[in-house]
Amino acid sequence: MRKLIILLGLLVLAGCKQRVSSDHAPVTQAEATKIAEQAESNFTKGTVDAVMQQYADGAVMIDATHPNLSTDRKVQSGWAKDFVSMQPADYHVPDRQIQIVGPDAFVSSGTEMFTVAAGTQRPTISARFTDVFQRQKDGSWKIVHEHVSLPPAPQK
Repeated sequence: MRKLIILLGLLVLAGCKQRVSSDHAPVTQAEATKIAEQAESNFTKGTVDAVMQQYADGAVMIDATHPNLSTDRKVQSGWAKDFVSMQPADYHVPDRQIQIVGPDAFVSSGTEMFTVAAGTQRPTISARFTDVFQRQKDGSWKIVHEHVSLPPAPQK
């Protein structure tokens, strides 16, 4: 009898898991690219809210200009405010790599390039990034982990 109850319990759990997964089709390479590009388009809209809406609550963020990682939304919003204050524009990713890691998760990585306001000039900034996107319960896609770093200085 105990074995039967355990077996029935496992079948119920398997059915629940299957039902959750079947709510949405697994993410495709093309869909993941579109999701990443849409998120990135918000980085240059000029508002902290537009930047922060791309991130899940509790996201792990490692920023190139700060020594410690953060999961604190208030701290992360401060970082976004610093970023927005540079008036980033002309954002593009020349070498994006998309890795599907499950039906509801993918990694977007590459080199991001954008211009910033620096007095009367607009120099181009280049950074390396890795963003982990995860489908949320409401079906939206959010970045749950981001790591941005500056490329090493060219060797002489």
